[in-house]
Amino acid sequence: MHFLWLIKSESYKKGATLSVLFNLFSKGILFLLTIIIARYFGSNIKTDIYFFVFGTMVLFSGFINSIDTAVLIPESMQLREKEGNDGASAFLNFFLAVYLLIGIVFIMLMYFFGTTVFGLISKFPEKDILLYRNYFWLGSLFFIFQILTNFINTILTSLKFFSIPMLISAINSCIVIAGIFLLKADYDVLSIFIGGLFAYAINLIFLLFVMKKIAGWKFNFVSPRITKKTWSNIFYAQLGQITTIASSMFPLYLLSGFGTGIISIMNYGKNIADIPNSLVTAQFSNVSGIKLNEQVARHDHEGMNETFVRTSKLLVFILVPVGFYLFVFAAPVVELFYQSRNFTAAAARESAIFLQLLSVTVFSIAVNTMVTRVFIAMQAIRQAFIYQVVLNILLIAAIWLCTKQYGAYGYPVGIIMVNVVNYVGMYFICKQLAPAINYLEVLRYTGLIMVINAVIATALYLAVDYFKAGVLLNIILGFLMYLIILLLLNATFKLNTELSHIIKHVTKRFY
Repeated sequence: MHFLWLIKSESYKKGATLSVLFNLFSKGILFLLTIIIARYFGSNIKTDIYFFVFGTMVLFSGFINSIDTAVLIPESMQLREKEGNDGASAFLNFFLAVYLLIGIVFIMLMYFFGTTVFGLISKFPEKDILLYRNYFWLGSLFFIFQILTNFINTILTSLKFFSIPMLISAINSCIVIAGIFLLKADYDVLSIFIGGLFAYAINLIFLLFVMKKIAGWKFNFVSPRITKKTWSNIFYAQLGQITTIASSMFPLYLLSGFGTGIISIMNYGKNIADIPNSLVTAQFSNVSGIKLNEQVARHDHEGMNETFVRTSKLLVFILVPVGFYLFVFAAPVVELFYQSRNFTAAAARESAIFLQLLSVTVFSIAVNTMVTRVFIAMQAIRQAFIYQVVLNILLIAAIWLCTKQYGAYGYPVGIIMVNVVNYVGMYFICKQLAPAINYLEVLRYTGLIMVINAVIATALYLAVDYFKAGVLLNIILGFLMYLIILLLLNATFKLNTELSHIIKHVTKRFY
């Protein structure tokens, strides 16, 4: 197979299908990295700092990159229609230069004031911040690489290079894993930081090569004409993102004060709970998002609704059973992947509880992402701003109250409460801002799928005590039983025909 086949421009259906398949491989390697970290380093103050710093840099870079899909890519696609590729390239190149400047300034500030900043945004003891200040500073370097690679990945996705992000992620994880094996003896947890930075540097060079040589991108850094509406959309997108960053940082701040190891334990559980959305939602929403942009530009409201409903139903059909399965088998899954000499049985039990709670509403994240894609395509940034602010304030309040009541487990409990409110609330926001979207159909469909899966999961929960085949075989047996029952029900009652079409497309492509 020629290497360039993996990164060439793709159609929507092919892009959605192949990107999910490549993503399975990519996220599998990323999850292997998490397993290696858990087994080699366990849960301690150094792993807490790693997860805190890396998570913080992801949030900070996410704040900057939030305007990529929300404003910059939709605007560049309209410019491409009106002015051709040169106008779109000049527009995006301008922001690429801005991102580079932001990254350099950020690194300089963190070099001089990093310990002060992390002292303010965490509850780590001052002595630990000073003792591991190199961890904090090296970790802050992730920011510049993340904002640049995220932006270039988004550009390539808009050009229908849907498989690029998964390829980059796989390369990144492989290099970090190699770094751990090569450097662990001398650098301990610091080897993760060093390997990660080296991986990002290689990936950035690779992305620039793909942009220049394969996508035919022209790096013409000239000042483009940017309308007041674009600046306004950027302002409101960033303003709304501030509350999102706050609601995401707040749990990290609280958990850093709950004792050594708790952030690591939470992250190990959360990494498993995030897998379904990382594998499926991100890819389908990326592909559907580009399609929604084109449909809005053509004023094809019927097509836009069809894309939203069809994709949302498919995500619900896939993710609801995954959430139920993880809830039932959380303990053996965590034990299988993480438990070792460095990661004790007690830590595994705590991580399993985080996994159980976080898996409850994984499907809601997917539908919320699709609603967001609709608003982005319609450029209803300012209109959705108030809802975003209110929702994130509610999330902060819920997490604060729940952690006071339930300790560290209050974090996922608060998320569950707000996700339920949001899932229903999106019906009203769609009715107001996107009346062409039939969100009620998705809401009804979700109720049906949840009832069916609740019955299946309850039966498995009652039967799991009778499984005496060992941890691994119990997990496999439970998964196969769940899958077979669900597929039989789907074949009998046609619960989701889109999945059948995708399976047929995959088998046709590879066989």
